[in-house]
Amino acid sequence: MPANLLLAALVATATAAPPSRCGAHAVTVGTMRALPAAARLELSRYLAPGGIADAGQRHDAIDVRHPGVPRHRFVRADRRGDVWIVRYESGGIAARWDSVTLVPVVEDSRPPRYVARAGDACPAPPAATASHR
Repeated sequence: MPANLLLAALVATATAAPPSRCGAHAVTVGTMRALPAAARLELSRYLAPGGIADAGQRHDAIDVRHPGVPRHRFVRADRRGDVWIVRYESGGIAARWDSVTLVPVVEDSRPPRYVARAGDACPAPPAATASHR
């Protein structure tokens, strides 16, 4: 009996609805210049002190550091609802691809600012994660 309850709890959490700020995929951009200025500012703050280069620009892809050269490089950003999911390359001895979710915060009548959350906070639709053979 306890095993059935555990299984039911696992199934219920696995099919949980995505966060309310995540909507349908609206747009994909290939340059940081296409992001709102407040989103670019938060992305730079989140990836400091290493910095981030725009797509196609030079970055330190390996563990050798060059003064003034960013450690990360923008790959693309997807807007889902009112959040931006940014994909970027991180250089170093264990080079990898990472993502960060930029969530807008609206206070009173001020323009929105963004807060960075590590990873992709909006699950991709099933078609986006399906195997393409």
